[in-house]
Amino acid sequence: MRLVRIDQAIEACQAHLEKSGAIGTEIEAYLTRYLLVLICAAFEEEIESLIIERAARSGDPGLESFVRSAVGQIFRSLKTSEIAGLLGRFGKDCREHFRQELSNNERAETFFNNIVTNRHDTAHSTGSNVSFSELVRFYTEGHIVLDAIIVALRF
Repeated sequence: MRLVRIDQAIEACQAHLEKSGAIGTEIEAYLTRYLLVLICAAFEEEIESLIIERAARSGDPGLESFVRSAVGQIFRSLKTSEIAGLLGRFGKDCREHFRQELSNNERAETFFNNIVTNRHDTAHSTGSNVSFSELVRFYTEGHIVLDAIIVALRF
């Protein structure tokens, strides 16, 4: 599942880097770090939205309200291992479907986790050394993890 907001941000940054000749400069590093934060925020928002949507399918407004208020407190990390734990709260089958989907695309899982790790490094240490082109590659394949969540939540 590609996210339009992220696709547009990547396109704008790519255009700026190419037009200004800033590839390989500190400007590229700053834009890349910004995108790391933006992508993680968008992933988190999308995952929370998918969880709330799953609760809404129950037809129970009280359950949906509870999930809406609790998901942000329960869901604390974007790593795929933590997502599997979150999905496991819907039952073992949900977690196992997610794991099965990822086992078919380990590279997507690795790239997704690379984004999360580099965002963490940006926010909590000296910064990330991932390049813009690497980040684009990570996102291009890593967003597939969102599709695995959708598949898992259907069960």
